[in-house]
Amino acid sequence: MSAMYCTVVTASRSSSIGNGLTYAVEEGVVPGSPVRVPLRNKTIEGVVFEILDHKDKEQFAFKQVTEILGNEPLVMPAHIQTMRWMSEHYLCTLRQALSVWLPPLPWSAVLPREEAFYTSTGKEMVDLRGKKQLAILESLQGRDGVSREELQRTIGATAANLKTLEEKGFISSEKRRADSKISAPRLRSTRAPAALTPVQEAAYEAMKKDPRPSLLFGVTGSGKTEVYAKLISDTVSEGRQAILLVPEILLTAHYVERLTALLEPGAVAIVHSKISEAQRRNIWKRIHAGEISLVLGSRSALFAPLKDLGLIIIDEEHEWTYKNEQAPRYHARETAETLAKFSGAKLVFGTATPSLETWSRTKNGRYHIARLPNRYRDLPLPTVRVIDLAEAQFGSLYPFTKPLLDAIGDRLHKKEQSVLFLNRRGVASAILCLKCRRRVICTESQLPFTLHHTSKGRPFLLDHTTGLMADVPKDCPHCQSVELRPIGAGTQKIEIILRKQFPYARLIRADSDTLQRPEDMHALLQTMRNNEADILLGTQAVVKGLDLPNVTLAAVILADVGLSLPHFRAGERIFQLLTQLTGRSGRARPGEVIIQTFRPEAPEVLLAAKHETETYMENELKLRQWTQYPPSTDMIRLLLRGDDPGIRAQKLRADALKKVERDHLEAKVHCAPTFFGGGKEWQVLLRGRDVRLILSSLDLQNVSIDIDPMETV
Repeated sequence: MSAMYCTVVTASRSSSIGNGLTYAVEEGVVPGSPVRVPLRNKTIEGVVFEILDHKDKEQFAFKQVTEILGNEPLVMPAHIQTMRWMSEHYLCTLRQALSVWLPPLPWSAVLPREEAFYTSTGKEMVDLRGKKQLAILESLQGRDGVSREELQRTIGATAANLKTLEEKGFISSEKRRADSKISAPRLRSTRAPAALTPVQEAAYEAMKKDPRPSLLFGVTGSGKTEVYAKLISDTVSEGRQAILLVPEILLTAHYVERLTALLEPGAVAIVHSKISEAQRRNIWKRIHAGEISLVLGSRSALFAPLKDLGLIIIDEEHEWTYKNEQAPRYHARETAETLAKFSGAKLVFGTATPSLETWSRTKNGRYHIARLPNRYRDLPLPTVRVIDLAEAQFGSLYPFTKPLLDAIGDRLHKKEQSVLFLNRRGVASAILCLKCRRRVICTESQLPFTLHHTSKGRPFLLDHTTGLMADVPKDCPHCQSVELRPIGAGTQKIEIILRKQFPYARLIRADSDTLQRPEDMHALLQTMRNNEADILLGTQAVVKGLDLPNVTLAAVILADVGLSLPHFRAGERIFQLLTQLTGRSGRARPGEVIIQTFRPEAPEVLLAAKHETETYMENELKLRQWTQYPPSTDMIRLLLRGDDPGIRAQKLRADALKKVERDHLEAKVHCAPTFFGGGKEWQVLLRGRDVRLILSSLDLQNVSIDIDPMETV
């Protein structure tokens, strides 16, 4: 019989062997099997990725797999195929791709533990004199197997007692998984989901019939969750399993309340980055054992070890948090599409504000689209009022205007609730002309310059995409007005002003300091729903997917913070935030939205105020094509840290430009320090249609590669 060989991806973090090593192996191993293999002078864990037949290489003395650790594979064939795609698409090693599918080392800690289980043979109890032996047989009567551990714990059975009874034929033993349930039934739906409206039913039926990934495009408050519930119920009733991804772990509390009642107790697992390693292992083992029907969580929940995956739902698919910023730098959207293809699962994206990538794929037919154009029960969308900050008189209350303060006071008088959004992400300042309302931009990148100061306090402008610097102009490059103003966050005194203006209001602050766990969000939701708070002041967590029936006012305090970020997606992102914010108001009674901005004519503001999402996306797609930014082109970000990152980045850029010019490639190359890197981190940005062809000519040692980056400053 010819020797068998296999490729094993080991637990070693050495990049030189990150794509696996070849070992000789006996029969009994399959792709996904956990093994121990010799590596250098020790034995290390690994996972078999491929069975090989190296007849032409049998002259080489391959080392032998030391031990096959379990009878079941740790990862399924569809998972291995997805990992291979991740390695090729995101230019990472198989070891890096494997790391997101398995809990922390040692991997053997999640293997099913086998133990001896004993049953009575029914032989007549004669010639038995020991009380302990009689107690063992009595304990086994009418039971389908009792573990050695239980017999030892309950009646003090010893190994000798059990061996004697087995030799005499009174009992028999077999190896079973100690942590599994005997004949555990397939978990199924226990409660029918809420009846769908005719529009929801039409969207649901269309998605069920179309095998392509589906975009469920519904306005805020249109009842997407009810459609998700119906799809999940169908999947579980068919004996298959589902994954529901949410953009932040804080939102799991919102869905736990609405979906856990749909399934058997214990059939839902919640997976996110805040759980401990021990919890992660236990949850992983339960999922792998087939005890879980629905996995709910943030992007890492996509890699749950479900053996019969039938449905993947990505809620709020436009959110940036679906992009992983450490190796492997995957995006959940593309990775889910690949996993669904290999698993034979249906993929659904849900949002009121699709990403440009997803929208463009519906345009070219790659994705199917189903629409929910109206709010649930035909409730009206809130009215939107835009306040021009350039004409406001603030006094000491900046950035609050009198209309906004009056609106908050009116809600307090009516015992209704207000949600106020502030964008703390904006740290930098842009330069804005108060006359023509345009920002000072870099002509190379078409993005806003950021205002900086030298160590001696002299102001200057820097483009964090191209690295170009410029002096602060004395007048506007567009209209020559001298009314130039730096626009920053200006949010430090927000809470102080609110407490001074409304001393008796019950104010809740929701940000990264006050919301760290899903339990914190659950408590916040209960407080708001019980009308135990009047004003909710927060960052992005208050914008996403919260259903608060008594909120009738939602306001963005300073929209310009997001509009002025030096990022080609800044407009798309602030439009999404403004549109999502409108969804917090008027979900049970007429509501209002107030947007404060220095740029009331900006298309993001105007179209969000009019609820014209499709118009905005169509216009933005045309703009991306004209400026040659994704999704009309590809982009790769190369990150450099360590010794002399600026010098190394400049050389990398020069080498890339040589390749572009020599091969006449359609690509642009930029180099600059990153926005938050303090000069210790630099980036090289490649964008165009041929960017992957550039990489082969570059020295990428000690360089982090980010395919399709979300952060580019």
